[in-house]
Amino acid sequence: MFTIEMLPAQRGDALWITYGRPGALHHLLIDGGPQESMAEVVPALEARIAAIPGKADRVELLVVTHVDADHIQGIVSLLSDPARVPLFRDVWFNGWKHLQPEVLGGLDAERMTAPLLQHEDRWNAAFQGHAVVVPDDGPLPVIELADGMRLTLLSPTHAALTALVPEWEAACKAAGVLPGEGAPIVRKGWIRDEVLGGFDPDLLAQSRFSADPSKPNGSGIAFVAEYDGKRALFLADCPPGPVLRALDRLGPRPHRFDVVKVGHHGSRRNTDSAFAQAVQARTWLISTDGAVFGHPDPESLARIIVGQAKPPVLAFNYVTDHIGEVIADAGERYRVLLPKKAEGAYLTGLVVKV
Repeated sequence: MFTIEMLPAQRGDALWITYGRPGALHHLLIDGGPQESMAEVVPALEARIAAIPGKADRVELLVVTHVDADHIQGIVSLLSDPARVPLFRDVWFNGWKHLQPEVLGGLDAERMTAPLLQHEDRWNAAFQGHAVVVPDDGPLPVIELADGMRLTLLSPTHAALTALVPEWEAACKAAGVLPGEGAPIVRKGWIRDEVLGGFDPDLLAQSRFSADPSKPNGSGIAFVAEYDGKRALFLADCPPGPVLRALDRLGPRPHRFDVVKVGHHGSRRNTDSAFAQAVQARTWLISTDGAVFGHPDPESLARIIVGQAKPPVLAFNYVTDHIGEVIADAGERYRVLLPKKAEGAYLTGLVVKV
């Protein structure tokens, strides 16, 4: 068994992974969504964790991919009681101390730091407490979890973490707080450009690509998860270039997976045609309700469709107006996987079998 559940984290990510055999299941959690989805996602996570037998070490791994609000705030809430940290065998999170040794600070990330400081033996334990980072050369880090789950780290690089330092410092200063005190992340939304003329993958895939310049997104933790002959690629909000270069270190293209969690909720700036051609997968997961940023962008979906050798499955954990034409046009070139319906309306959240 190897399943990925996209919890209804609105514009963010909250991914619950289950693998193993009947009677011996294991779990991973990747991110916890933004403040707006806390009321639904955090209790759902608490219920899942409470149902797992035992006291400590119930979940094999918690990955907080990066410090953006739509990934970290739900985890800040989940771990607001530091006594919960030992429920996770290991927590991957690159805090301020990993960017600039022996210094702590940084808004929501500092709130994440506080409980981990009480359980430092579980903070990036697989990396001996150091940064979760890809070396500049040599083999990529490979982590083996219980019962054969294999994780290969693809991102971030040392340079990406270093580049985050001034932005982290500036965010603290702009919020009027000292490092260590914490403050909510406030980000202004923007309205994306509407694409006229319907969903035309061939036309949209030709649109000019401009890579995501965000330092927090570039510092995200991306990795490959392998279990029982199945492979899944988790991209966080990373831009495609560094991840593709890391994948190329594993072997020649194309890089084949059963499932890919699309980078940055399907932003046009995080999936380019080169990536969509080099990475071949049966199912592509898009985790977002489209709020604030209007994700997924149709250009990103078009690049995936055009770049795949076989018709892909696009899996969405929300059905919104943003993907109405994508759903309507599904057929020979691609299929869609959607949440279940109840009383004529789509539910939220989706479980995908790897």
